[in-house]
This record gives sequence, structure tokens and C-alpha cells, in this order.
Amino acid sequence: MKEGNDNYILITSSNFPEGGPAANYLNLFCRGLRLNNIDVRVFLLKGHAFGDLRYTGPRKNETREGISYTYLGFRQRPNNVILKLFDQTFSLLRLVILLIGILIRKGSTTILLYNSDIFFNIPIYLLSRTSRVKIVKFSAEKIDKSQYRNSLTGRLLRASHDANSRYLSKIPDKLIVFSHYLKHSFIEKGYSAENILIQPNLTDFSYWQPVNVKKKYTIGYSGAPYMKDGLSDLLKAMELLIRKGRDLSLIVIGDATFGRTLIPGLKEECSRLGISDKVTFTGLVDSHMVKTYLSQCTCLAVTRPDTIQTRSGFPTKLGEYFAMKRPILATRFGDMEKYFTDGVHIVFAECGSPESIKEKLEWIMDHEEELEGIVTRGYDAALQLLEYKTSMKRIIRFLSE
Repeated sequence: MKEGNDNYILITSSNFPEGGPAANYLNLFCRGLRLNNIDVRVFLLKGHAFGDLRYTGPRKNETREGISYTYLGFRQRPNNVILKLFDQTFSLLRLVILLIGILIRKGSTTILLYNSDIFFNIPIYLLSRTSRVKIVKFSAEKIDKSQYRNSLTGRLLRASHDANSRYLSKIPDKLIVFSHYLKHSFIEKGYSAENILIQPNLTDFSYWQPVNVKKKYTIGYSGAPYMKDGLSDLLKAMELLIRKGRDLSLIVIGDATFGRTLIPGLKEECSRLGISDKVTFTGLVDSHMVKTYLSQCTCLAVTRPDTIQTRSGFPTKLGEYFAMKRPILATRFGDMEKYFTDGVHIVFAECGSPESIKEKLEWIMDHEEELEGIVTRGYDAALQLLEYKTSMKRIIRFLSE
């Protein structure tokens, strides 16, 4: 890759540079490009949306590393349906103007496309067919049908996602996917295997180091606490252990990043199970507080069920868990067993089984000495797989081929 000759543009509907897992991933991706003397500009198709936190900066801004990002529509994502339509229309018009500028610009351009709707993708793909512009698309997961609401909006979103996947999947020049499931899925659709790279996630291991604080919680869970992510199974496992007379506690760090909070429903579930006094909910907090809370935990958990979504994705928090040098309890979903071995790097339980989760939690609580080696080996394996500085070198080689 010739430095300075390639023009990299990232277009996304996700937050950037902060505000959830996708924002963190894209921020590290762009930082990795900059570390290798490659410039990239970011254009945001939708406004900022992260709980009650509001973006108050200018429409065009820069990160601490000097990465430029621009909101094509409103800076803050609206809740009102009419305002949403106006926002999307405004964003689409500015996107078209951006694409026209790319079309008349001399030199090669690569558009990096992450999490964008079909009506944004169509003009981008049309541009790639009529110019020297290359398209690299990220695919992080396949959304399960059950996750769409049974409403007109839900059906439209599902139709848009299916059309994006079915009809536009062959158009990008290259794909960066998060799992073997997604790679095989694209190959079945006729996509060339040599143009697909699997990179599960990116983590800044130098940032996610444990803070020197006193242990306060037995188990830590970080991320949006949807029931689909297996939190219900973890709560039931806790209830089984408490009934057995074991003393343990859980902290749930996070909430829905947009829309209604999930915490009241989770508190009701804890009350029904009789474990309310053993579970703490923090809501949305910044990354420094996430790190502090995780440092207060004896072990960290990701107990997802076996679904299309979990088979096709990869847990965004897993790299952060490993970097914190804590024992990790995970269920056997997706690509987990391709990278990590039970009892060597991690402790595995069975998906959808509170009983299995309970047994493995109890084993962790009773085998502190054996966990030291598991933690060290797990950290080393995850460092090679997920550390963004190392991973970005692989990605850049793939992009330049």
C-alpha cells in the first residue's frame, strides 16, 4: 500500500469515535490505519445515540489522534418518526454530494462500509460500478428474525437487512467478517473466499488494564444486557448457587444504547428469582468506569445462547475481559472454541443451561490456584488474536492485495 496515494473513507450508521461496541471497533480500526501512516476520513450517516448522553460538538470534528469525522445528517439521532425521515433524507442528499466529489477526484479511493442501510448502500455501490472506487464492507453479525419487532417498522427493517444481505452482498470488492459462519455464508452466495478476511474484533490491550481497586463482586457482566445475550441464564445460575448456600454477587455494566432502558425489566427478573440484593446495575457509563467496575470482579462472564446471531458474531467485550486478566466464564457459542480451549484459556459452560453455568461458576469459585495459569494463557492467546495494533497489520495487508 502506497502511503498518501490511497484515499480511505469510512461510511457508517454507527457512533464514532465513542458510544458503544461498534464505535470502539471503528475507532481502533482508524487508529490502526493512522499508526501505519494511512489517512482515513469518517462520515456518519446517523446522529449520535448513546443513552441520555448527547453530542454537543461541531458537525465536523477530529479525534485526539487527528481522525476527521463528519455528521451527514443531524448530530443527535432523533426519536420522532418525522424527524427521523427528515434526518435520513438530509443525510442521503449529503452522501450523494460526497460521492460526486469522490467521482471527480483523481486518484484511487477505498470506501469502508460499516452498518449502513440499503438506501445508503445503493448510491455507494452504483459509484463503485462506474469508477475506480473500491468497496470494503464489514459484516459483524447476522441478525436473527426474532429480534425484529412485529410491526410495520420491524418488517421494513427486516426486509432492508435481507435485501442488503441477499442482493448486494456480492458487490463489495472485499469483506471483513467477524466469524467463520459469515465467511461460509458469503461463499455460499458466490463470493470469492480469497476476498474475505475473518477478524473477530479489535481491542486496545494497553488501555484495558486492571485498576488497583478492592474486589467487590464475584461476577462481572459488561455490555447491553439483552435477554438474548444470555443474561437470563446467568441470573438463573446465580439463583441456583444462592439456594445452595453459596455467597456471590453480580454487577451488570451497561444498558441499551438507544431507546428504552432495559434495567427495570431485569430488576423484575431478579426480584422474581429472589436475588435482587445480589445484583447491581450500573446503567451506561464511560469506558474508564467500565474498567474500574471490571477490576472489582473476581471473574467475568459472557453466557450467550446458541442462535444465528451468536453463531455469526463475536462478543465485543471478550478482548476487554482477557485484557483485564480475570478468569472468564463463557458458553460454547459461535467461534469461541476455534480460538480458545476449555481449561486452558477459558472456562466453558453449555449454551442455554443455567445448571451448567452454575457448575462452572462454582468451579471457578473453588479453584483459585488453577485459574492463574488459565488467565495467563488466555491473555496471551487473546493478545495475538484481538490486539488492534497487531490485527491492523493483517488487515492492511489484506486491503492492499
